[in-house]
Amino acid sequence: MKIELLQDTKKQRTISTSVVFEGQSLFSTDTISMTLHPSEENTGIFFNINGNKIPCNSDYLNSTELHTTSLIKDGTTVLMIEHLMAAVYGLGIDNLEIKMSCNVVPAQDASSESFANTLIKAGIVEQDAFRTVINVLEPLHFEQPEFTGRKAQLNPSKDGFILKVTAPFPKPIGTHTVTFSEDDDFKKKVSWARTFLRSSLDLKDLTKWDGIRTVYRALPEDPKESPIITFTDKKFLTPLKKDNEPATHKLLDTLGDLTLVGYRIRGMLDINMPGHKFTHQIAREIRSMI
Repeated sequence: MKIELLQDTKKQRTISTSVVFEGQSLFSTDTISMTLHPSEENTGIFFNINGNKIPCNSDYLNSTELHTTSLIKDGTTVLMIEHLMAAVYGLGIDNLEIKMSCNVVPAQDASSESFANTLIKAGIVEQDAFRTVINVLEPLHFEQPEFTGRKAQLNPSKDGFILKVTAPFPKPIGTHTVTFSEDDDFKKKVSWARTFLRSSLDLKDLTKWDGIRTVYRALPEDPKESPIITFTDKKFLTPLKKDNEPATHKLLDTLGDLTLVGYRIRGMLDINMPGHKFTHQIAREIRSMI
């Protein structure tokens, strides 16, 4: 047995009061409203879309080519959940109802900062029940064979949950390694990191950018005015907040996708070349063991 379910010494947490969040979808210019509600112990994280409840775990993963995380249940889908889920995981929230009338979580600048601010404003409170966590007993190795070098290892840890992400990219992004532990300040250390394009642009020919904008219609005509990070093969078009912002966003995405396991993890996950399909695979494999 390489993992076990164990009662933690920490108690479950939710928010103290309901709070409304409004933002814009990257897929359109529409303003989206959702309400975050406290939820009872052992109910976990779940979406409520027009009365259809979708638990946030890998049993309900929806395959998509949009480089995002999507869930589906009984024909109802919800898209782009990972940045909200990163804030939920990073702030240590165990039980939460996310009530929506549409099926896209607003993206804003595709960071987690606005979600973290909203959840902190609502207040995070302990509940009476203790958490059930996954305790890692022996090292677990993961690979995505179609990507050379894309691998991860989950090791036992006496210090709770630790995540180490190495994100190698061509210049101007470069290679950076970032870490997060459950005792870190998620808002300060991670939440601010914006998403970025997967490849460089040519300012003399914006055909690629125009193609991206057919899907993400909220993006501006000028890539230099983009809320997400854009770059050429020589320089960034949108200045970085920190040199490691792209790698920090990859860590943010990984945190969000780890909610799909359905339990918090007591272990250290060291991942190289993270991506949604890989972290979805990791979440499925861990969940299948329990």
